[in-house]
Amino acid sequence: MSGGGALGKIDTKNKVLSCPRDHATMREERKNDAFIDICPKCSGMFFDQGEMFGACGMRADPSYWDRAETGGAMKDSTLHCPRCTGHMLAQDVKQGSVHVEIDRCSHCGGIWLDKGEIEKILEISDAMRPTVEA
Repeated sequence: MSGGGALGKIDTKNKVLSCPRDHATMREERKNDAFIDICPKCSGMFFDQGEMFGACGMRADPSYWDRAETGGAMKDSTLHCPRCTGHMLAQDVKQGSVHVEIDRCSHCGGIWLDKGEIEKILEISDAMRPTVEA
């Protein structure tokens, strides 16, 4: 047997993704140190695990926004992960008057953000910086 891959393992990283909102074919774009998948129709973005940090730097590191002080309850999402088709969970993230609901894959750890939500995550991160650095 040639190849080197495990038997039965499916390579989901290289598949073409469909938007979980409108099912349009997503396009891959390089943003800094990451390749993210963007829907040309709704402008939503899918980040594989770790790509938010690579794309947006320290401000997108979950340690800045995924905290007890900012994280709300997780609930079932209506979306399925575009990477692995796994079940996604919706998580409320808020700080002051800034609120965003992100969708996280419970299987592969990918994150789906609707249009404008990355800016809100970064705004929350900026507000949380003094707390994180303390």
